[in-house]
Amino acid sequence: MSAKPASESDNAAATPMRNERGVIAEHYYSLQSLSSIEAARESMIAEPGTKEALLVGLYQSTEIALHNLTDLLTRASDCLSEGDVERGVTLLHWVRSFHRVLVRLSLASLRVSADWPGDAPRWAADTTPGFSDFLPALRRFDEVLSRLADEGKVDLHAAIGERSLEDPWFAVLHCARIANHDARVWSANLAGAAHPAPGVDPERILSSANLRHAVDEHQLSGHTYFTQFRALHQIPELLVREINDRIETAIRATRGGDIAAAVQTLDGATELFDPIEACLPPIVDNLSTHDYHQIRENLGLTSGSHSVSMRFHLFTDLYEQLVEALAPLADKPAGSGDPFLPRLRQHAANLRIFIFAWRDMHLHLPRNNLGGQETKSLTGAPDAIRTVRKMRDNAVSADPMSRHNQYLRVPTSATGPLADYLDSPDSSDTLLLAVTGQTTQANFRDVQERRSFFSQPTPFTKPPRRDV
Repeated sequence: MSAKPASESDNAAATPMRNERGVIAEHYYSLQSLSSIEAARESMIAEPGTKEALLVGLYQSTEIALHNLTDLLTRASDCLSEGDVERGVTLLHWVRSFHRVLVRLSLASLRVSADWPGDAPRWAADTTPGFSDFLPALRRFDEVLSRLADEGKVDLHAAIGERSLEDPWFAVLHCARIANHDARVWSANLAGAAHPAPGVDPERILSSANLRHAVDEHQLSGHTYFTQFRALHQIPELLVREINDRIETAIRATRGGDIAAAVQTLDGATELFDPIEACLPPIVDNLSTHDYHQIRENLGLTSGSHSVSMRFHLFTDLYEQLVEALAPLADKPAGSGDPFLPRLRQHAANLRIFIFAWRDMHLHLPRNNLGGQETKSLTGAPDAIRTVRKMRDNAVSADPMSRHNQYLRVPTSATGPLADYLDSPDSSDTLLLAVTGQTTQANFRDVQERRSFFSQPTPFTKPPRRDV
């Protein structure tokens, strides 16, 4: 692929670059349409830090997932109709994964709803724009599958009764039945979850236009999973803003000695850890190296480490300040003093576990899609995998909890007993990383040699610290 200005007559310095698939992202904020994500959060009628805000964030995330399911099911229906069963299988793997994300979002919604009275209004899950688009797409997929069976183009009995995962048609049917059951689960869960603002139109509650714009703003031509890649970053970006606001509130409460209030606000923050974590496995499991390479240039000079809300505000600024706010309480042994103190300490430990679990899972992306052999990142890091590992290891060594381990008791090791073998020449990991790196470098000479569009430095600069 080769980058070029959107129009030869435009001012090249001011015009977004393009390749044959579409626009090349100028920066991470633009790539993930974070202006629309922030507008959706800012326009919601619930006050940040409330249980209503937790529900709105979860329902907004559900809308993003539903819009993506509509896209995937529509494309899968077209592929099966055209006889492209293999591509249909890939699309349905993504479908299955988005249903799994929806299950996790719906379970979090039920947990948040636990304090609502039993007779309180429930969320009208089938009245949202996302659901209204999804249901016709599901119906069309089912109609296509039934028609192909009636026409003898697929033998359902043979595929199900005589074949296994190596068969494309069995994979189609297997993904469909798993997705159907998960759809039954998440839709029932959402219908049983609380309504955050009874009587208010769902589109206003969700800020639906902003969510739709976030999903649709950047589209690439051809069969890619660019929209899904973005969605699985957009959902965490949306939810982490609520987490950050709650941690800031908890820091102030802890400093002021109101431990119970700090615990209560962090109770809500932890409800969002699970659905955020659920957004990484679909990318890891479904995005092949080839499919990633189809969209790589369009990611521009961006990196997941450019996420201000996650990488800087949550993982660094707020986490450090929460731990430091707890430090003066270190001399109080467990079982003495404020009865909520053990729970507050546990919240801090759980936040640390969440942060490092995210870092570990995120390492899959450069490993699977860039590989070793000193493959450069889009932003110019000389070895993408080594850079991400170093960031993780540096975070471990600088972990603020390690300075207060006398009362938090959190291990800080970054390696385990298998590390030496997996890094050895005998391991398939070493072989696969090498081949992946060679393939990536051959496909992206401009990135590897920092030529053309990729000769320029990344425009990202470290944001101001979020001080509480």
